[in-house]
Amino acid sequence: MEQELTKTNTQTVLAFEATVFNKHDVQAGFEHYIGEGFIEHDARLSADPENAYRALIAREPREAHRNFMRSIAQGQLVATQSLWERGAGTAALTVVDIYRLREGRIVEHWAVAQEARQSGSVKSPPDSQAAGGDAVPGASLPP
Repeated sequence: MEQELTKTNTQTVLAFEATVFNKHDVQAGFEHYIGEGFIEHDARLSADPENAYRALIAREPREAHRNFMRSIAQGQLVATQSLWERGAGTAALTVVDIYRLREGRIVEHWAVAQEARQSGSVKSPPDSQAAGGDAVPGASLPP
């Protein structure tokens, strides 16, 4: 039962993201996938989420879209990682979205985004000993 719920919730989230970010249809995304009492944790979008998403999508060029890289899900929580291609001359963003669902609808959302690095430009992490420890390679641990 839990596995089926996780699969269904993942499909709901991916459909929401495709509708909003690839089809640019915020109204349909909210009508079909967002539940009552939806909480948006991004302060830039939280006051009036549906209209804020509309404004966000309207600022992007028509060719802007998300390439979905992976999803991770457990019960009511689904996280996705995507590359938001935003058109020529605009940096792509790597985005991680986390959703909480209730009764098959999205009721909560968190997101983090950063400018995507070009392939080959990612530097190797420093030696773990130089970073202050060996628990996690590249991690900077306090002295």
